[in-house]
Amino acid sequence: MATIVTPRPPLNIFDRARLDLDDTWQTIYETPDYQIPAQGPNPSRTVEAVALLTSLIVANTDDETIQVSVRLTQGGAQTYTVITDLPVPINDFALIELGKQNMPSGDVMEIKVNTDQTATAHLSYVLNQREEFTVV
Repeated sequence: MATIVTPRPPLNIFDRARLDLDDTWQTIYETPDYQIPAQGPNPSRTVEAVALLTSLIVANTDDETIQVSVRLTQGGAQTYTVITDLPVPINDFALIELGKQNMPSGDVMEIKVNTDQTATAHLSYVLNQREEFTVV
């Protein structure tokens, strides 16, 4: 899992990930966590995050119709298929609405096209820090 070391994790990051696809499973996004270094009497700690997935665009860069597959791996353990062999015509793109599904720290989204096909993927998401509070 990716870890970002910072003394002050941001609350929200609106971001995107882009990837040129081939016929192997490639990670387009892995939700990180934040490592806050020790400061004075405060010990080092880890803050988890969650990515709110908004949309995935897959642009066909091939000279024939392609088939796109997407899967999610939960915390390095169980894998779930999201899409299998979605056709994308020549000179076109597929807009896959993800409905603000959550991907907590450690979850991975992978994507691929079939053999000898090419495409470009663009994933939009909002990375949120999980809230921390102390009950007084």
